[in-house]
Amino acid sequence: MIVHLNGSLVPGDQARVSVFDRGFIFGDGVYEGLRATDGHVIAIEAHVRRMREGLAAARIEGFDPGALPAMTRELLDANELKNAFIYWQATRGAPASGEPVRVRIPGRDSNMKPTIFGYAAPLPRIEPAMAPGERTAVIAPDLRWRRGMIKGVSLMGGVLAAIEADEAGAEDAIMVRDELVAESVAANVFIAKDGAVATPALDSASILAGVTRGLLLEEDPTIEERPVREEELRQADEVMLAGTTTLVAAVTHLDGRPVGRGEHAGRPGPACRKLMATLLRAIDRDRSESGVH
Repeated sequence: MIVHLNGSLVPGDQARVSVFDRGFIFGDGVYEGLRATDGHVIAIEAHVRRMREGLAAARIEGFDPGALPAMTRELLDANELKNAFIYWQATRGAPASGEPVRVRIPGRDSNMKPTIFGYAAPLPRIEPAMAPGERTAVIAPDLRWRRGMIKGVSLMGGVLAAIEADEAGAEDAIMVRDELVAESVAANVFIAKDGAVATPALDSASILAGVTRGLLLEEDPTIEERPVREEELRQADEVMLAGTTTLVAAVTHLDGRPVGRGEHAGRPGPACRKLMATLLRAIDRDRSESGVH
């Protein structure tokens, strides 16, 4: 695998980052996960915008995310990939020689430069008529920090939620804070009840503005953005997840019980299939607007 590190393409087994890098010492950085299909990187400008906002909120300076499109193309070409997951990470960097290692507030006159790292890994091609995925999940308390809008690299909360879900025999965890639905470990949550689809508002439980979520909302303005309560999640006709690698997946079982009722209980229902079709349409529109056919 060829990776991108501080402006250079290098073999992954030769890439080196300082052990004093603040991403390693503090988890002090932000990241983005992108997806390419047939060589087209989906909604890349939305990823650029979100990373720029995350870096600004984290006060990390010295890298312009406007370089991501060209860097991503270099990474895909170097690995001869057209269908891939692309990961970018920007940390605050490592202290310069003579500067203290473990200082929470770097000096204003520090010579520290951000560390920029990226890799690409193969993913299946997005087919025009893909069916939604299926996932089992548990409801878990959201014990993460309250700045969910920043896509920070400190993911211990999500890692522990995923481990605890696995220990309970489930594949994912849907996190709840103050009786409000937040998100799953790596995807946004949607529910359907009596034909109406809703997703938690970004400020209701401080969640990430998912790029896939944004594509769905733009393509289908009937989807409601509002606070979603835990009780609604438990009583929903359908529960769905949406994200870069997830695309759209139905939560078929929640806390060990089938989601929904009747013939659609425990399997993808009409709202999930519609949401998947909406996403595929949004991706196709994004490709067309970028001039990729």
